[in-house]
Amino acid sequence: MQIARDVTEGSFLLRMIGREQVWLENYKSLLTYTDRQIIVSAKKLKIEISGCNMRIDYYGTVEMKIEGLIEDIHFIE
Repeated sequence: MQIARDVTEGSFLLRMIGREQVWLENYKSLLTYTDRQIIVSAKKLKIEISGCNMRIDYYGTVEMKIEGLIEDIHFIE
């Protein structure tokens, strides 16, 4: 039986649906939140999501749903 890496290593999981939605799982904390940029920290890096009319539609302890016109995603070590 194979167990997913996000479970065994604590890695983040990012799913993008079109250019309008991002689901992020296993993040640590929210660092920046504006209508142009959202930055979250994960176990080993930071994830920067930028675009227009960005908003967090759902925010829980394990997952987050981001909506807006997503223009760019950067991974910062």
